[in-house]
Amino acid sequence: MRPRPHIPTLKLTRVQFFEDCTVGRLTDGKGRLLCMTLEPRWRAAGCRRVQGKTCIVSGTYKMVFGYDMSLKYQCWKLTGYSLPGCVRLCFLAKSGSVADHTKGDILLGYLSPEGEEEQPFDGRLYRPVEAYERLLDYYVSLRANHGDFLLRVEPVKTAVTFFPAVEAPPISPDLVCLEDYILQTL
Repeated sequence: MRPRPHIPTLKLTRVQFFEDCTVGRLTDGKGRLLCMTLEPRWRAAGCRRVQGKTCIVSGTYKMVFGYDMSLKYQCWKLTGYSLPGCVRLCFLAKSGSVADHTKGDILLGYLSPEGEEEQPFDGRLYRPVEAYERLLDYYVSLRANHGDFLLRVEPVKTAVTFFPAVEAPPISPDLVCLEDYILQTL
């Protein structure tokens, strides 16, 4: 009997909860921070998921990397039995992401415009393209040895306190998707 190959797994841990969104940490298999995430509002176990309005449930999902026609660039789509619709790991604006941008997707970025340290969420994730490219580099480095890539969404283990919705700082309205030059990087 052949040993089962190691499948790289990312871990998403939700760390800050607001009335309109959830902030999480995306780490690699060794626990190193890759970037922060922004999702719709968290829901307790057993509560019905409202597509585009609430987070996906805890569990392990296969990540499929490919071109998305609506975004016009490559991103990761999550697949799993408990996902009735498409959930993507992506970015939707080059200048930053706010809660209204999530629409059911998991957006990538950082909590600070300068560094990667964790701090309180001020209503916006910064440097989403940089976070996307960091995840892409990690993915490409592992893809040579593995076919599958998994995302493990950790269950929330503590009592959740919802903070009021945060007034997002103004961002430039550049909802234009990243040019197809990312396709050339693979």
